[in-house]
Amino acid sequence: MSDFDKTRAFIEQIQNARSSVAIVSALTSIAQNYGLNAVCAGTLPGQGTSPGEQVAHLILSNWPAEWIDRYVSRNYIFHDPIVDQVRQSGNVILWRDVLQNHQGSRTQVQLFREARDFKLVDGIAMAFTTLEGREIVMSFAGERVELSPEDMKMMSFMAAYATGHALSVRGEDRFRELGPQEKECVQLSARGRSIAEIAEILCISEREVCELTERARRKLGPGHLLYRRGDVPRLTPREKECLQWAAQGKSEWEVSQILGISEHTAEKHLLNAKTKLGASNRVHAVAEAIRCGIFD
Repeated sequence: MSDFDKTRAFIEQIQNARSSVAIVSALTSIAQNYGLNAVCAGTLPGQGTSPGEQVAHLILSNWPAEWIDRYVSRNYIFHDPIVDQVRQSGNVILWRDVLQNHQGSRTQVQLFREARDFKLVDGIAMAFTTLEGREIVMSFAGERVELSPEDMKMMSFMAAYATGHALSVRGEDRFRELGPQEKECVQLSARGRSIAEIAEILCISEREVCELTERARRKLGPGHLLYRRGDVPRLTPREKECLQWAAQGKSEWEVSQILGISEHTAEKHLLNAKTKLGASNRVHAVAEAIRCGIFD
C-alpha cells in the first residue's frame, strides 16, 4: 500500500459508521489483533457527579453492562489510578505499568479484582483534550495484551480519530435541534469562513454572527464542529505547513524552529487548523487532513 493507504481505509471505515456501536466494531476489529476486545471512552465527570450523570459522560463502550453499572455505582472513576496516570502523563500507557508500581488503596485493589472477573485484566489507556478543554479518557482492555511501542502509537491515532467521529455523530443529533441561522453560522465557520464573510453571506451583522455561532456551539457541546459537510476546509499555507510537521510528531516548539516563527504563532496556526477541520485534538486534525486530501 502507498503512504497513508491503510490510514485512509481506517478513516473511511470510521467515517461511514453512523452509530457508536459501528465505531466500536471498527475499532475492536483491529484491536483484537493485540488481545484487546473491550473499549470504553468518555469525558471525565467532576467530583461529586452522581452515578446516573456519570453514565451520560460515556462516548463509546462495549464493556459489560454489569461492569459499567458497578464502576459508576461505586464511583470507581474517582479512584482509578489508570485514569489519574494517563491524565498526568499525556501519553498512551499500559495498565500493567501502572499496576506493577502502584500501592493501591482497598478500593483500588477491589476495583481491579472485580475488573478481572469481567476479563478486563490488562490494557492500554490514553487521554485527549477537546477544543473546549474537556478531557476524554479511553481504555482498551483484554486478558492477554501484546503491543509494541509502535502498536501503542497506532492505537492512539485510531482512538483519537474514532472518538472525534463519535462526538460528531452525537453532535449531529443535536445539530438538528438548532435554528436555521445557527446551523448556517456554525457550518460556514467550520468551513473556514471569516465572521465578516458569514455576515455578508447571511446579510446580518458581525455581532449577530458571533452570538449565533457561540450559542450553537454551546448547544452542540464537545465535538460541535465535527459534522462538517461539503467544502474542504481552506487552510492557509502556514496552517498546512504547521500541521504537516505536527503529523511527523513535531511539537509546537520544534515547528516554530523549523519554520522560523514563534512558538505562540505555531500554536495559533495549529489551533486554527484544528478548528477549521472540526478536530478535537491534533491527532484527529491530522487524520481529517489526510481524509480531505489536504496533504496530497
